Amino acid sequence: MISFLHTGQVHVATFDRLVDEFAPGMARQHRVEQGWLDEARDRGMSDQLAATIRSAMSELAAGGVGVCTCSSIGGAAEAAYSETAPVVRIDRALMEAALDHGSRPLVAMCLESTRAPTMDLLADVAAKTGVAADPQVVMCEGAWQHFEAGDMDSYGRAIASAIMPVVTQAKPDCIVLAQASMACAEPLLERAGVPVLTSPRLGVMKALALLGSA
Repeated sequence: MISFLHTGQVHVATFDRLVDEFAPGMARQHRVEQGWLDEARDRGMSDQLAATIRSAMSELAAGGVGVCTCSSIGGAAEAAYSETAPVVRIDRALMEAALDHGSRPLVAMCLESTRAPTMDLLADVAAKTGVAADPQVVMCEGAWQHFEAGDMDSYGRAIASAIMPVVTQAKPDCIVLAQASMACAEPLLERAGVPVLTSPRLGVMKALALLGSA
């Protein structure tokens, strides 16, 4: 069983498609908690919220593998990991892939609540792999309102518009779209001429590998 924790209903279809692609017939379940992202964004990651997330993730992961698809709450979810209830935060696989491309990733995100957990994660992955990471951070200001409105085309365009000028100047080793929802901008960034990395596919692949080795 692969069990997903999301903070948006829109992610259910995305991850169902990926499981069907890589492991047709694999049993899966989804839990959506939009309010947890709202709380993390508005008030920060409190001890109470972190404990709630860890408890939910442990329950989801028991007997299979749990996957947290939200970068803002990923650290709290990953803290629930145990040998009997393994947990994957999809952006860890993303950061591992980013540093495989070099030490200078451009890391793009749309929410300020994503910045600290994302950069902490990158630093952790860099320390474990011995890479002296030198990231360039791009905050895609104004993009999130389009996501909240369900306008994914405008969301993707706003992300690409924020990233492209920085890519031209910074010449990074790769572009990292730190939030799962940002994967919609990937096709619009192909002209950047550097690898564009997204978390959904990488995260599912890592989760299935972990499930297979259990």
